[in-house]
Amino acid sequence: SPQGTGTGATPRPPDAIRILDQVLVTEHTVIHAYTVGLPLLGPAILPLATAFRQNHVDHRDRLAHVITGLGGTPTPARDSYDLGTPPADEGTMTSLAATLEEQSARAHYAALRQLDDPVVVQLLASIMGDEAQHSAVLRTVLQEDPAPASFVST
Repeated sequence: SPQGTGTGATPRPPDAIRILDQVLVTEHTVIHAYTVGLPLLGPAILPLATAFRQNHVDHRDRLAHVITGLGGTPTPARDSYDLGTPPADEGTMTSLAATLEEQSARAHYAALRQLDDPVVVQLLASIMGDEAQHSAVLRTVLQEDPAPASFVST
């Protein structure tokens, strides 16, 4: 298959590119939320959120690299993304971040279910696991159940 996209059952590269680009936009959104919210965070949560934001930058960069490797053009980040009600303080920012991390984990799960390329599936599963960990940490900070479900679902 072209560009090492795996077996014949794997979506054609344009489909894989589209699927990966959708999760790339999810990463752009989460990075934007952290960028907007970091100034609202106090000394206990700021180091976590800063590290989580960097993880998302790493995810974004790797996804963009894979999309480029498949012959696609990664969607560039916009200046702003709709975050619903903008966070106003540490609590609302932490809650927003936890929600976005959960949504991001689900988006990566949905994407990996549509692809067969083992390298791409492994990447998406790895990112999904990282984002689930972020969500659990943030839910713990919020004194919520860190793992409210036994399985990640879409």
